Amino acid sequence: MHAPVSAADEPSIDVLTLVQDPAPMQPLLRQLRSHGIGVDVAHDLAGARTLFFGAGGHDCLVIGPDVGPGLANRVLESLRSVDPLLPTASFAAPPPHAPSPLRTARLAAFHPGSRAGLGALLRFLRALTRR
Repeated sequence: MHAPVSAADEPSIDVLTLVQDPAPMQPLLRQLRSHGIGVDVAHDLAGARTLFFGAGGHDCLVIGPDVGPGLANRVLESLRSVDPLLPTASFAAPPPHAPSPLRTARLAAFHPGSRAGLGALLRFLRALTRR
């Protein structure tokens, strides 16, 4: 007989967040960590690449609301050159160009510090299949 699987037995999810000013994202990042989600924070392309390759990849790229489309697209293009299926959740408006709408959450209607923003992101992350 198999023991029931608990939340602690589930593999953890790791996200890479891209932000310019980390302050608006701090409540969200704390909540993600409290849900057992690993969080790395980058502020530019070089930092995102360093963290991504240092971790051996991430399960999702989360883009903060203050990240401009130019930077968001450069980071997404760079990381997807290595991991073409990298899911993206964007609080930025407009969201970066994403060729796979099924692996992209457009969350610009939510403030990242709100319960609704956290809930929308958690639902998206939970729906991802581990790779």
